Amino acid sequence: VGLNDKDTKTQKIDTLEAFKIASNTIATFSEGGTIYNATGIYKHENGDIVIENTLRIELIDVSENALASIISILKTVLNQESIIKQTEVINSEFC
Repeated sequence: VGLNDKDTKTQKIDTLEAFKIASNTIATFSEGGTIYNATGIYKHENGDIVIENTLRIELIDVSENALASIISILKTVLNQESIIKQTEVINSEFC
């Protein structure tokens, strides 16, 4: 989840506040997850290169409906044009 506002192309919500928003949203719709601070890099259609603060979120065993709700809320609250969703089949268990 990139933290630059889609309209101003600058970060409007500080990283800690965005972390709190993401944490509360995840806790509402899933059993939990992991959030990493990261740096996102991408190129706009006009060729401008953007480097932005990013939250990388990992969720395990969450339903598609719950995931759709999490993404929708984060897109709205953090004013994002899009959020990348990557899915994998993973064998895991608590030991």
